[in-house]
Amino acid sequence: MQTDYVQELVAILERLRGPGGCPWDREQTHDSLKRFLIEECGELLDALDDRDDTAIVDELGDVLLQLVFHCQIGKEEGRFCLQDAARSECEKMIRRHPHVFGDQSADTPAAVVDQWDRLKRNEERHAAKVSALDGIPRHLPALHRAQVALRKAGKTGFEWPDLAGALAKVREEIAEVEEACHGGQREHIAEELGDLLLAVVNLCRWHQFEAEDLLQQSVRKFVRRFQRLEETFRQQGRVMAECTGDELARAWRATADPAPSAPTA
Repeated sequence: MQTDYVQELVAILERLRGPGGCPWDREQTHDSLKRFLIEECGELLDALDDRDDTAIVDELGDVLLQLVFHCQIGKEEGRFCLQDAARSECEKMIRRHPHVFGDQSADTPAAVVDQWDRLKRNEERHAAKVSALDGIPRHLPALHRAQVALRKAGKTGFEWPDLAGALAKVREEIAEVEEACHGGQREHIAEELGDLLLAVVNLCRWHQFEAEDLLQQSVRKFVRRFQRLEETFRQQGRVMAECTGDELARAWRATADPAPSAPTA
């Protein structure tokens, strides 16, 4: 007989949270666990990027543990349990896929998304929302949250008519950042930098890029090049802090990733 590991995980959490269980697990709350859920999701995303199946399975298990943990707390408080969460999701998936489980049609991914959004707006939990931007998760990473807000606003028609408008907005915000920097008022500088970031996120959206992904790629590239820079000076027996700006700039240029080779005929 095959082991039901999901139920075994539930039993483990019940034991850990029960009398004579683990003091740390017993004192956890929904609030105290939030940061662990964020961290575990981040580690899962890293594993997915690395295409490492062993790590993916491990990190999926860690995320599953967080979900079961929250459900166990809900069960102890008589509010909800894992079965409630699973039932709710099953009902939602069937309800929002009438082209599969019903008699409606949606022949393209875009049509499925439009149908999903329409059905979601008509559900009781979401029907009371007034603004198109109501319900955007507050705990999303800032770049992701900005992109979601801009996308939802765009669906209402609040959108630049063409790419030129989005580019012009970035240039406008750069000019305002420069002006604020010359003025020297920190609050004004911070506000204008935020506006510039938002305009750049919108430009990413115009090109159908995820700003969060692009920045992560650039950070990875920066880390890779900086570590090469450190290794260069380490091999020379030199300390970077004692080098001139010109020396650092020349060494930095030398750390650039090699250009991709041209395809052969």
